[in-house]
Amino acid sequence: MSFEAKEKSVDRLLNDAIYYIPRNQRRYVWEEQNWRDLYEDIMLVVDGLAESHFLGSIVLKNEGKEDGLSKYTIIDGQQRILTLTIFLSAIMFVFKQRNMINDFGGTTKYLLATDHKNNFREIVYPEYHLSLTKLINNIKNISHEEILQYNIETFSRLCLVSEDKDKQILNAFCFFANKISEFSDEKILAIRDAIINIGYVDILSSTEEDSYTIFEILNARGIDLEDHELLKNYIMRYLRPIERRDDAKQIWSEIEYKLKGNIKDFLRHYAIHRYNYNSKNPISIYKTIQNETHGRNIDQLLDDINCKARYYNDIINPKCDNIVEYDVFSLFKTKRFKIIRPFLLSIMHKKEQKQITTEQYEVTLKFICNFFICYIIIGQERSNTLGDMLYKCAYQFETNYSNDLLEKFLCDMKKKFPPLDSFINMFKTIGWSNHWQIYRDTKCKEKCQLILSLIEKYVSNRNINIDVSIEHILPDCEDIKNAQIGNMFYLEPSLNERCANKELREKIPIYKTSSLKCPQGFANRYEKKDFLPDERTVFLARLLYNNILGISD
Repeated sequence: MSFEAKEKSVDRLLNDAIYYIPRNQRRYVWEEQNWRDLYEDIMLVVDGLAESHFLGSIVLKNEGKEDGLSKYTIIDGQQRILTLTIFLSAIMFVFKQRNMINDFGGTTKYLLATDHKNNFREIVYPEYHLSLTKLINNIKNISHEEILQYNIETFSRLCLVSEDKDKQILNAFCFFANKISEFSDEKILAIRDAIINIGYVDILSSTEEDSYTIFEILNARGIDLEDHELLKNYIMRYLRPIERRDDAKQIWSEIEYKLKGNIKDFLRHYAIHRYNYNSKNPISIYKTIQNETHGRNIDQLLDDINCKARYYNDIINPKCDNIVEYDVFSLFKTKRFKIIRPFLLSIMHKKEQKQITTEQYEVTLKFICNFFICYIIIGQERSNTLGDMLYKCAYQFETNYSNDLLEKFLCDMKKKFPPLDSFINMFKTIGWSNHWQIYRDTKCKEKCQLILSLIEKYVSNRNINIDVSIEHILPDCEDIKNAQIGNMFYLEPSLNERCANKELREKIPIYKTSSLKCPQGFANRYEKKDFLPDERTVFLARLLYNNILGISD
């Protein structure tokens, strides 16, 4: 293995060279927090609070020469190099607006190089993100007079090639351009100089194989790299046949694009369900997978990760194709119930492998959902008390599934359900009102909304597809007991407004006009009968326990 490692600065990196990013490489995924971190680090240098900024290591593969310009493929550092290019583009935009022609010309060489045929070539060329190329060339070619007709956002839209592919590229441009647009000329020049003087370690290899080896060595020597970056490099290094690498890069790029900010959670949950990973163990996720695979059958590893990423995307972005999945996954997403995800990966996989029938799968999903509502939401137990059990079952299901194992899991979970009397007592503590401190929290309202929607859906035998609001039957301002769940149901907002400041006898006719079944049923039941919220609370608790959640089965 041969490579060179040298300390350099960005003005030597972005100069008389082409950095090619193939279409199948990772897409641009940096977000505002990443841009803000870089911006603030650079401003520390500009404000004299830091001597310089260090970018870390950049791993490049030497591709030889093209029309007199050195050409490289970026192995590690793509997101950082793209962001610096975008930042410099924003500075060039402001220079052009202010007619700072000399400074504009002096900065152009960090974005465009001239080849032997006297053609301008983009120094950083991401084949997938063509809007960046258009952005740079539009800034170069537009006149000072014409650019004054545009603000930052409208100019960026002129450069958009693909909304789906390039939205983040142009969002980054707008972020940096807006940050510097009110600064003095001198300060913007200082920012430009701070960027081109950023230090980094330039690591150059002559072969792709060596590039992946270098990447792994850097990690072993303490370079701070993310598990998903290490895992990608590991797969590319050991994947056989080598001809499959281009496809593998495309697959990995699609995984990162779909999961975006959820990639860390996904890999942790993948390692839990597939390799029994334990976060209490000092071994990282990457090391866990590496130790289990030893560089063998990496094609199968990639296929499995791709398959589970597809499931994970369905979990975090529920679709309406399967109404049971949609209802369950939507609830778990809203309530941020993440510890269930490794288990979901396993049962989704067993369903696709036809080891679990569709009926078994949906029954299991409904059961888990009902358990979550009873145990976590109403019972107010901490979800992490279930972690070890769920993680263990996820691993067992994935590696050694049987129907007996499923039945045992369901039986063990049922034992955790509270008896009816305890459930009723817990249910009585649920309520929401702006008039009482104990019930004012947003979580109290969300809990009531969930329960009221479950009850309305059960009574009407359909999903609620209209706007609704919580109606307090008796005034919640008069008694704290009127803030409890038994004194509520869902009602259309327009009817809720009509009920304001009215006595219950005056509300009954309004309730009858509702399209929802709970207000209608309440009006018919209590039209000639006294209403006691405590009694209705117990009635709703029994309905939820026995009929809706089916705990008594």
